Amino acid sequence: MTVNNSFITGQYSLVLVGNPGVGKSSILNALGGHFDTGFSRVTGLTRTLTTMDTSIEGRNIRLVDLPGIFDCRADSEHTNEHHFKILHDALEDGNPYVIFFVISPNDGRISPSDFTVMKALLDSLDESPIVGLILTKVEREDYDAIQNSDYFANVLQVLRQSNANLKFLSRKKPLILFYHEEKRYDEVDSIKIKNYILAFEPREVHTRRLVAGVLLGIFHVLVGIIGIMVGA
Repeated sequence: MTVNNSFITGQYSLVLVGNPGVGKSSILNALGGHFDTGFSRVTGLTRTLTTMDTSIEGRNIRLVDLPGIFDCRADSEHTNEHHFKILHDALEDGNPYVIFFVISPNDGRISPSDFTVMKALLDSLDESPIVGLILTKVEREDYDAIQNSDYFANVLQVLRQSNANLKFLSRKKPLILFYHEEKRYDEVDSIKIKNYILAFEPREVHTRRLVAGVLLGIFHVLVGIIGIMVGA
């Protein structure tokens, strides 16, 4: 029988799933990474999978920085399907993982592409850790509204309306991070990020692959209902 050395050594991997520019690399850097956070609206980042090992509260964690799922270009290396393949290949390497969606609210709403990524990954999971949710670039004046409103309940309702597999999505409130000009989070936010990340249990992940046609279908469904149900 093959023994997974990751469980013996206590090492596990952390992967953040989201679209370009939501701040995945900045969050990983707050956990001890040294990833490029220079997102550009013209060229985009990140383009390939990169990893970095760090220690957090005595836990050995491999930080995994992935391309944004909907960071598309006119070549075979930058398509939605290719980026999902990178994600699935990473999750199916036999290591234990913790997974988080990273999304950025916009006027109380979340973009159709963010919802598409969330639904597509949730529907593709056969076995997984509970998936957490991180909201980034939240304006300070909107913090109380998001924290104390039915915002997260509306997010769940949209996913449920789309028949998403909610079995693996955490029911705890998402981590909320303020918008900031700097490329790195300050010490207070870094502690919040670490505490939230460490509250989730790493487990081995099993997924089913999604083809580009399924992603496109999900996208069109979500475009029709998101404006009605979130932030209305």
